[in-house]
Amino acid sequence: MAKQFKKTKLAAAVCAAAGLGLASSASAVVVVGGDNGWEVSFDGNINAFYTTGDYDAGFDTMGYGSNSRPLDTARVASGFLPAFFSFNVKGPTVNGVTATGRFSFAPTIQNANVKNQVYGVGTADAAGLAGGRSQGLQGASIETREVVVNLDGNFGTVSFGRTLSIFGRQAILKDMTLFGVGSSQVQNGSVAAGRIGRGYTYPNFNARFSYKTPNINGFQAEIGLYDPSTEQTSWIGSGILDETDTPRFEGELSYTTAFSGGSFQLWVDGLWQNIENSRVGATADAQVTGYGIGSNVKMGGFDVVGYYYNGEGLGRSLQFVGGTRCNAFGTTCQENDADGYYVQGSYTFNGKTRLGASYGESSEDGFSAMNPTTTAGALAATNGVDLSMLTVGVYHDVNSWLKVIAEYSHLENDFGNTRNDPEADTFSVGSFLFW
Repeated sequence: MAKQFKKTKLAAAVCAAAGLGLASSASAVVVVGGDNGWEVSFDGNINAFYTTGDYDAGFDTMGYGSNSRPLDTARVASGFLPAFFSFNVKGPTVNGVTATGRFSFAPTIQNANVKNQVYGVGTADAAGLAGGRSQGLQGASIETREVVVNLDGNFGTVSFGRTLSIFGRQAILKDMTLFGVGSSQVQNGSVAAGRIGRGYTYPNFNARFSYKTPNINGFQAEIGLYDPSTEQTSWIGSGILDETDTPRFEGELSYTTAFSGGSFQLWVDGLWQNIENSRVGATADAQVTGYGIGSNVKMGGFDVVGYYYNGEGLGRSLQFVGGTRCNAFGTTCQENDADGYYVQGSYTFNGKTRLGASYGESSEDGFSAMNPTTTAGALAATNGVDLSMLTVGVYHDVNSWLKVIAEYSHLENDFGNTRNDPEADTFSVGSFLFW
């Protein structure tokens, strides 16, 4: 076996850390190859942020629940991205087809705002370790984000496994808070929320088969057949959407072109899934749909991004959370409307220091009332929710493997006059090591 040691370019490491896909062996720190054409390589990152936050009473990062009291917090934690350790395999090209595989593990560095606590004083804490309140002893969380194979050839790319979903993917990967914090989590052990629910919905990493066409004069399309999701119904109401006998479909069409001193990209993406109700006597189902459109213009040191999405049953922050509800007998289900957008502009000085600002909003309409005289199991109407965030940040590349970041974000939650509309301010400084 021959060993090759190669320096990582920051851009390649960034793509790998963000879960963009399979890293090529040339982008990894260490590449191990053999005479039979197989190669293995490794890449990843470690990041840490010091974040302070001032949260009004009733504020919640995702806009679902609320803190009962105002909070001032200081945390040392992972940012919007967790740390990554990724293992890549590349096979020899046979009959014009090259196979690559990737495993990507993503731990965070913090506990859930506790150190060694196991038992609490409330009923919910009484089970101790068995009750899920033992993050202090168990340490930081770790998840498997990518287990994916790509088969590349003149026909395009056939892919299978688990990786970042298509709908909303471009929006999250172009968000500058991806390498910062954005909307920080108040007390838990997971990563920060970035701009989730304040300009786009979170697509998550999911199992799927997909096909991507070759790039034809700048045009490229991708379609995926996904493991379907049950819908986590609205917090208000009963009934469940738990039967999925068809897959979820997601797709994207993009156009990219380069011009003197810059580039332009335009994309549209979409999602569709049907979910049925397995309750005996249930007759209603739900159609969850979504579409988005975005663009990215780069010229000199300027970089401008805009994105808009719209959907039914989609949810306000996390996809397939809170976007539908059914009455108690499953004879009627509702999908509420949700939409959002964000705009972002940045300028990079000397190819190393990026100064940027972004603003985004997400809105979810309330449910209409289900009348007891016409529908079994009445449900009351609910109010809509609007979430927004303004972020300014500085992202500086010290060298090809070290980045330092400073961010400020102002967040607002509007609950439709059902209670006070809380706000929050956060400030973060941190650093990334890439390999």
